[in-house]
Amino acid sequence: MNQEKENPPNKARKKTFLLVLALAALGVGIYFGLQWVIFRWHYVSTDDAQVKANLNNLSAKVPGKIAKLLVEEGDSVQQGQVLVELEKEDYAAARDQARATLETAKHELAKAITQLSLTKDRVFGGIGVAQASLGEAREGLKFAEDDAVLQTDRVNKEIERARASYQAARAKVSEAKATMDNAQKEFTRLEELFHQKYVAETARDAAETAWQVAESKYHSALENEREALSQLQLAEANQRSITLKKQNIRISEQTLRKSQHNLNLAEEEKKQIILQEKNIELLKAKVQEAEAAFQLAEIRFQETTIRSPIRGVISKRMADQGQMVQPGQPIFVVNDPGDKWIVANVEETKVRRVRPAAKVKIEVDAFPGQTFEGRVEFIGSAASSEFALLPAENPSGNFIKIAHRLPVRISVKDPKSLLKPGMMVVVAIEAK
Repeated sequence: MNQEKENPPNKARKKTFLLVLALAALGVGIYFGLQWVIFRWHYVSTDDAQVKANLNNLSAKVPGKIAKLLVEEGDSVQQGQVLVELEKEDYAAARDQARATLETAKHELAKAITQLSLTKDRVFGGIGVAQASLGEAREGLKFAEDDAVLQTDRVNKEIERARASYQAARAKVSEAKATMDNAQKEFTRLEELFHQKYVAETARDAAETAWQVAESKYHSALENEREALSQLQLAEANQRSITLKKQNIRISEQTLRKSQHNLNLAEEEKKQIILQEKNIELLKAKVQEAEAAFQLAEIRFQETTIRSPIRGVISKRMADQGQMVQPGQPIFVVNDPGDKWIVANVEETKVRRVRPAAKVKIEVDAFPGQTFEGRVEFIGSAASSEFALLPAENPSGNFIKIAHRLPVRISVKDPKSLLKPGMMVVVAIEAK
């Protein structure tokens, strides 16, 4: 009886508990559902993303046997550090042979140049003397012509200046004589008026003084006229020097023609060295050929030492010591841990929400609970399927529409270099 009375309350409590549990589950579901909706609204997410890096395949440029492998996988290397050395004996012998051939070619060229030099000393010695004589004759003719022009110009200008001075002196004489005559007439008039007591004695004395001054200026003007005439006659007499200068020009012209004739005779002797010059050109070509062969041998010898092109880490070793390698055959793979990025393949239906420089959250399975930051660098200009080895066209006529993906390059902040090339990551890109 007591158990039957207790069952209804137990059932009620159980229903209440189940109801509360259902409401709590519903609330949790609604909470996480809203979080999912908000996340999808603000972010474009994909797990089709991978860490990428520049993997540099180091290979030999010349064939040979590996003599030394100086690093192993995982070693850090510096730019220019020696990683591999191939056997050098064959390349050293080829370099020595090329050097000997070059020295022989240089010796033959030097011998031919010495012989040509002796011939040129004899031939060009005469040419040099003739050229110097011709140059002196040209300078002498030019000097004589310039001197004649200067002398003619100087004499003509002196004559013009003397003639102008003489004309000016004559004009001043006429002016002074007129002034003196007027002063004399004025004195005579005032002298007569003074005797008739019409003017004062001071006026007569002033007129007399003015007459005397005018007379003095007249005699001075006459003296200047005589001096100007003398200068004009002297300047006209200098015209004879122009004739002497022109005679010097004719003498210089004769000297120039004689020097030119001597130079032409000396130039004819140059034909004797044409064959020697052609032989030297041939020897120079042989020397250049030998230099090129030696440089090539030196380069091939230097290429037996393989250096790291970057500062980074040895990711993989693909050859062993003592192995024969051919040009282009990979030996090491080197990459810079700090030079990496992420390529996320975003569906074409979502890529419109992605913009350059957008912030990105990155999660990696290898480091759970740790989020890396990044930014979108650029969005690919073609879908990844366009670069597939097999064409996407379907000639059978059966067609299934598939959402293609576009690559999005993302820079990532990884100061501790935790991310490695090839890791798969999950990215969440802020949507616009």
